[in-house]
Amino acid sequence: MAETKGKAGGEKRVLIVRGSFASLGGAERELLQLIRATSQRWNVSLASLDLTKDAQDLLDDANVRLLLPATAMKWPSGAVAEIMAKASTSAQKMWQSISIPWDEFDAVHMSVCRGTLELLPLIPAHLPVHYHCLEPPRWLYEDVLHRRIDGTPKRPLWLTKILFTRQRRRDRALVQRLLQRPNASISGNSMWIQKRLNAVYGIASDESKENGQPPKRDSKARPLEATHVMHVIDWQLWPEKPPKSEAKSLKELEGIPEHYVVTVGRISHVKGTWETLQSLKDTGLALVQVGGGEQSDKAALLAEGERIGVEVVCMPRLSQIQLCGLIRGARAMVSHAHHEPFGLTPIEAMAIGVPALMVDEGGFACTMSPVDSGLLLPRDDLGAWKAAYLDAKDPVLRKAWAEAGRPYVEKHFTLEVQIAALERMMNF
Repeated sequence: MAETKGKAGGEKRVLIVRGSFASLGGAERELLQLIRATSQRWNVSLASLDLTKDAQDLLDDANVRLLLPATAMKWPSGAVAEIMAKASTSAQKMWQSISIPWDEFDAVHMSVCRGTLELLPLIPAHLPVHYHCLEPPRWLYEDVLHRRIDGTPKRPLWLTKILFTRQRRRDRALVQRLLQRPNASISGNSMWIQKRLNAVYGIASDESKENGQPPKRDSKARPLEATHVMHVIDWQLWPEKPPKSEAKSLKELEGIPEHYVVTVGRISHVKGTWETLQSLKDTGLALVQVGGGEQSDKAALLAEGERIGVEVVCMPRLSQIQLCGLIRGARAMVSHAHHEPFGLTPIEAMAIGVPALMVDEGGFACTMSPVDSGLLLPRDDLGAWKAAYLDAKDPVLRKAWAEAGRPYVEKHFTLEVQIAALERMMNF
């Protein structure tokens, strides 16, 4: 066990759990941001099987106790491991190797990813547990992660479904175990995912639920429904006015086109990268992609861009100030992601006054529908996308969208809002 930055006192003692931070994507970064903020008002400990150095660096000076294995988890891979659900069984064994002082916590907040729920059997029955299921594991219940960048299946989909049979059973069994606990709760990160929890796990979903509203419970205090706790951004990282250093930081980047849209997310089918590229044909706009990806997918994207006459620029890892400057200079923030669970990108675009043009499905429809700051568009209507790119060029419309978007984000998607929602959910 590795343990650092211990802290005595504090009003509420909360153990935050995430199986792995290896991918260090948007969900991991948002959780680390939450940990930094809550460490100022809760007594926070973080348990993980795979907390990378980059993730630890992002904790910065947060006063957080770390509960980790002696060596980071090496996740099993390959077809046999998938068939036998080795990642899940190995995670359950690894959790047993960590000495967790359960009597020092008032509640447990679990963030979905591989290996997280496997800690559940070790948590004492008296502790309230909130499972923030940002999405039911998509590789188990959907095919969007099992397709190549252009949408073609990586293997026969019937075979994929068979490969993950045991993993689905384990996942459902652990969720059902959670639902049998007194004072437990399960939430999505949007109303869309709240409804997905109903579809995948069969737990009731009430669309009138507000952000952070606790579930109805039975006579034994077990949850009778799913709810949701929405993602947020760190408001200070997305300034409305560009600081002087922003322009200088952009000069360090090569190849930024004059007229472009930005899409954020790993090059993949699930993020709709290929479809975003196709939507730009004959518009005169370039595609700037942020978020990395496999070299083979990058090569395919560049080749397709050359074929249809759309310039493609794949950015290296960016600093926060570079990312803000790149988005600020874009015609729009764009995404064709498939059933995005929540989607922080339109929120980030609104925060700095850039039009958000998103496919009309999933979490995008939940977060963008209440505000007139960008457009939700049908996936396959190329005419609507081309018209939207022209709308996003109109300075009057851009100004109106910006003036509507930033106050909306400040009211609904800041850290203060999320912490209040979590405290409401955990009855603090």
